[in-house]
Amino acid sequence: MSYYDEDYYNEPSEFEQQVDAFKESLLNAVKEEHKAEIERLRKENAELQEVKQNLESIKREYNQKVAELGIQKNNLKNEVRRERLLELMGDFKAELFSPRTKWMSGPKCNKCDDKRRIPFLSPSGKEMVEDCSCKNNILIYEPRTNICSSFEVRNGKFMAWYKSYSVDRADGMELESLGVSDVAKFIWAGEKFEDIKDYYKAYFKTEEDCQSYCDWLTDQESNKVKS
Repeated sequence: MSYYDEDYYNEPSEFEQQVDAFKESLLNAVKEEHKAEIERLRKENAELQEVKQNLESIKREYNQKVAELGIQKNNLKNEVRRERLLELMGDFKAELFSPRTKWMSGPKCNKCDDKRRIPFLSPSGKEMVEDCSCKNNILIYEPRTNICSSFEVRNGKFMAWYKSYSVDRADGMELESLGVSDVAKFIWAGEKFEDIKDYYKAYFKTEEDCQSYCDWLTDQESNKVKS
């Protein structure tokens, strides 16, 4: 067989060419199908990402609204409580005035020394001194400042505790009231002074009103001495 005859037999037949063409066509079809599927999945993923972002945005907006509603709810509660507290407090004052006693010395007599003391001998013969009766013998009343130390609402009623205040101390509290506070149960509202039963339980909104009451109490003490 000649050289040309071998080339003739080595050349692909028409059937083989058709098979190869079919394979290539099938491969291209599969590639296109894969490409289409990949593109579809890419678009679907992009859409899902967009949906996810939208859901996250909606979730954030929802949480923000919930937080805002919570704040508004708390503010409303606080406002209602504030209005209720103001209603219960009425004309509550952080500072009230009350009368207190103070002893003063009247005119000096001729029985005592410059310090209003009288010397005497004890039964054993020891020299001693005692205060003269003219020392601190006049009882007067003067206003005392009281500041609110605490308050609470008890059984629907507003109650405030007060302690006496002194400018002579760094903490502002008088020594006798450091551990003591009093509820201002009676606050003067124009009643007659003689109708006030216990002066030490009476409180006044202004120092001027308290001073008037103190002057009245002092006059009552003076009348007792004269009588």
